[in-house]
Amino acid sequence: MKFSFISVTASSNNLATARIINLAVRTSEDEQCIAEFESYIKPQPRLSMTERTSLTIDYSRIKTAPPFCDIALEIIALVENGQTVFMDRFSERLFIKSFKQIGYSPGRATYILQQLFKNITGTKTFTIAVALQSLGLKYFANTPLEHSKAMEKIFFALIEISSGTSNGSDLLKEKPNLDTVDFSHLPKTPGVYFFRNKEGEVIYVGKAINILKRVRSHFTASNLFERELCAQTAFLDFEETGSETLALLLESHYITTLKPICNTNQKELIDPYVIRSKTDGRGILRLQLIQKSYADSENEFYYNRDSVLLKMKQVQQKFNLCRRFTGIERTAAKCSDPVFCKGICQGLEDKSIYNERVAAALKFIFDERPSYIIKLGGRHIFESAVVLVKNGIYQGFGFIENDANINSFRDIEGYIKRYSHNYFTSRIIDQFHRSNKKQEGTILKY
Repeated sequence: MKFSFISVTASSNNLATARIINLAVRTSEDEQCIAEFESYIKPQPRLSMTERTSLTIDYSRIKTAPPFCDIALEIIALVENGQTVFMDRFSERLFIKSFKQIGYSPGRATYILQQLFKNITGTKTFTIAVALQSLGLKYFANTPLEHSKAMEKIFFALIEISSGTSNGSDLLKEKPNLDTVDFSHLPKTPGVYFFRNKEGEVIYVGKAINILKRVRSHFTASNLFERELCAQTAFLDFEETGSETLALLLESHYITTLKPICNTNQKELIDPYVIRSKTDGRGILRLQLIQKSYADSENEFYYNRDSVLLKMKQVQQKFNLCRRFTGIERTAAKCSDPVFCKGICQGLEDKSIYNERVAAALKFIFDERPSYIIKLGGRHIFESAVVLVKNGIYQGFGFIENDANINSFRDIEGYIKRYSHNYFTSRIIDQFHRSNKKQEGTILKY
């Protein structure tokens, strides 16, 4: 059985205002570690001076760290399809809150270590150090990742000493419920699977590297959500993809379009931040940083304000633009940049000359958006799969027989089935580039 031990470091102990500033996850299967993850997290919005002074870590470490939305998919990949263990209820609630803020709902913890420790040992006080000493475990936990490893040691020690009792080994016992539906048609390949009720409606969509194995795991799980899901399920359906990347993309498509009642993640689409151009009443071509849906966006898009602001600052300096008229500063007076701004905000520069540089900046932004094709394995040995990204926008994917006559990228486009680009598909493709999944396929520049 798979367990993920999640160590959360918060900016404060007030759930209403707290942000995660460090997260560590240790995932094990059959008591063997299969993956570890640790990262500082840049809080958004940024911490106040009062909050910074109360931190026990160097603020510069989190100031330059990725925001939570940039690592969310990596965390989900570690904890999905398994049991989750948190130190205490506060950690669990902050974890759930952080995911909900970016449109996910990860569900409740399977185990709270503090509660489990008190129930089994009868000890009222719980800390990592107290639990280790009480259980006779020799391990020094200093870093968050070491804390998650200590949680693992404590958890399995508690299960061992309570073996044979109702609150011990029974917690880990699988309770099969496999005779309610037919599994015989499910393949052991990557793809998307559907749980349907007796009316044939899709009530849950999931993805898997091994569809049969993953679906069976739903029916052997002991938590309440899985039991309720399986009780409502009358039929199982699937769609093969040939790779995990395509399974992720297709799962996202079906969840956002079908909105199954038992799926909690990816239902709410998040509008990206975009750079918009607009000529004001004075005839000055201004750039604005706004949050809006992609469908009517005309220029670059980003999924958090920090990343779009960083890009704008780079463009402002490269093209000698004004910080006020690029949305970096909000002021009715002159901007604060005496080096790169040539004085448009003080009436010292001709508007037409300034507007030419803004137009050049917009072209630069557009030209920087990459176009490429990701070539992946197909659903069988006689085909390949391709994912098309054009000017930074995910277009969709398709399958091409190996003997197809392909002479150009335009030929490939004819095989692409179009899907919507959104926050979730953007993160899936970003994760493909950043993780070892890129060994799964080849990237061809368009």
